[in-house]
Amino acid sequence: MCGWNIITTYIEDIDRDETEYSLYIKNVTEVDAEKIKFVAKTANVNFVIARQMLEKREACILKAKAPKIKPVITKLQELGIDFNVNPSFNY
Repeated sequence: MCGWNIITTYIEDIDRDETEYSLYIKNVTEVDAEKIKFVAKTANVNFVIARQMLEKREACILKAKAPKIKPVITKLQELGIDFNVNPSFNY
């Protein structure tokens, strides 16, 4: 007798979300080297542009799907940078 197994696949909602989100930083009061480096890496820009983005009232630093947006949000929270995600981000 052959052994039978039931296999199910569960995929997290965040991984099935096909929405393209835009992540904006806003109202940054203190600009420092760590924030500049992070924004430069995330937005794929040089340090001068990253500093300018941080100094603006609001700047889009990333357009991506949910799995890529979530870790960036976590880091922004750690750095104390206010942000906004459009459309509304529920993860």
